[in-house]
Amino acid sequence: MSMLKKAMIYLGLGPDEHYESYEDPIRSSQPSAAVPGRYPVGAEAVPGPGVSVASGPAPDSAVMGRTVRPINIASTDDGGQMDDPDSDSSVRVVHSMPSKAMKPHAVSPDAFNDAQEIGDRFKSGQPVIVNLQAVDRDLRRRLVDFSSGLCYAMGGKMDRVADQVYLLTPADVEVSRGNARRKRS
Repeated sequence: MSMLKKAMIYLGLGPDEHYESYEDPIRSSQPSAAVPGRYPVGAEAVPGPGVSVASGPAPDSAVMGRTVRPINIASTDDGGQMDDPDSDSSVRVVHSMPSKAMKPHAVSPDAFNDAQEIGDRFKSGQPVIVNLQAVDRDLRRRLVDFSSGLCYAMGGKMDRVADQVYLLTPADVEVSRGNARRKRS
């Protein structure tokens, strides 16, 4: 026996004589299939364990003959409920809420403790402009790391609006470019 075959058998990659003779009792009770996952023609599918099958009567002509009519969006009131009282539909129209437009809060941190203010404003849903132009290199790096982690964790967005000036925007808030430029100055 070669070294390669011994290694394959040791790793379980070679043929195993004992495995061939093993029969799974669950699979042997089911009909055999020529192709895995398919039953022979004319065979009835047997559900596996944990599968429930409910058989019911065949659909009658009363169910098949129902008419379908489109929902008129103009006939809904503000709450999304239909005006037609005899409608047995459980469909309700819900309009998505537009994203909030808020003015950003500008922060020029002097120490890492100012990160608390950045985080609190951001968590409350207010965009934050972080001006790091007058901050030393090490503190700037720590605040950028904190801000990017905050945005990632809260599903927000971090944009660079100028050299060492960043705009942190929460997930459901929009800030116009003019508003961000005005606040930064």
